[in-house]
Amino acid sequence: TYIKINLIYFIAMILVAIIFVLGAFGIVQNEWLSTFLIQIVVMFALPLLLYSLFTKTKVKDTFKTFGIKKVSPAIIGFSILLGVILYFINSFVATVSQSFIALLGYETVTTSTTTVQFSYSLLLKEFLLSAILPGICEEVLHRGLMLHASKKQKSPRCCLIVSSILFGLMHLNINQFFYAAILGCFMGYVTLVADSIIPSMIIHFMNNALATYFYYGYYLNWPLATFMNGIENAIYSNLFLYVIFTTIGICLLIWLYFYFVKLIAIERSRREVQKLVQYLELNEMSMSEAQVRVNEINSILKKNSQNRYINNQKKPSFTENIFLYSTLFLGGIITISSFIWGLI
Repeated sequence: TYIKINLIYFIAMILVAIIFVLGAFGIVQNEWLSTFLIQIVVMFALPLLLYSLFTKTKVKDTFKTFGIKKVSPAIIGFSILLGVILYFINSFVATVSQSFIALLGYETVTTSTTTVQFSYSLLLKEFLLSAILPGICEEVLHRGLMLHASKKQKSPRCCLIVSSILFGLMHLNINQFFYAAILGCFMGYVTLVADSIIPSMIIHFMNNALATYFYYGYYLNWPLATFMNGIENAIYSNLFLYVIFTTIGICLLIWLYFYFVKLIAIERSRREVQKLVQYLELNEMSMSEAQVRVNEINSILKKNSQNRYINNQKKPSFTENIFLYSTLFLGGIITISSFIWGLI
């Protein structure tokens, strides 16, 4: 199964690269068509269908394997707040990474000189293409296939790191690689805690939606976007203020991030305990007695699962990793090439 998962991702990376090349040569110029092909076909439908085909699994069961599971309203609320927090963390990381590569002589390559007429219809279009579709489809491929499905074959920590790096490389340019990989790591951690990719979908959507809102809102003179832009300009114009604000702000945001992740873990545990109490017919006991019984059961299950993992888990061979290595090589070459292109 592990080599099949890597093969599916390798196919997806090849197809994304081909569509990018076709777009660069003007063969696929329609933005709706290219987005439909990359997001819906390659990143959403292809992984689900190929995984079902390769493992002879029903599509309904593949959804569960990918972590597309219902979560509680409380976790949805926490995920929305995490999305807002990670937007600001991601904005900082993006600014730092772009400033660093700019110091090396990199310049963002732009191929279009068309003047854009900002409008509400354009904003709605960008919400769909840049926030809704990526928030769903990119999460199915990365947090669904490469993290949630892969963690049954390999250690969750390793899957978290690999899926985050691949998420950065999938953007196929150096300008987005660093902050996309870091954002992917944050979202992947939430996925592991919640045991579902729904929270990462919400976080991804919120991050992209806020970026779209503030970008277009500035040109449309929306009060909140204009206010945020004024604050950013004031902070960036004063080095001392910038350092102080950034240090305090990032520490606060990271603390809030882990605080809400902890709340997600508590909420998930509470719901699991309630299910176990009902399933084991412990309703006659007090909640505290039932909790003790559930904890005993969980410790036994955890011990047994760890023993099975130690005894049965083996390090994937080079052959099993061949498609993963090929994907990393391809994504790395394209990303490095985009950096060299920006230098010249």
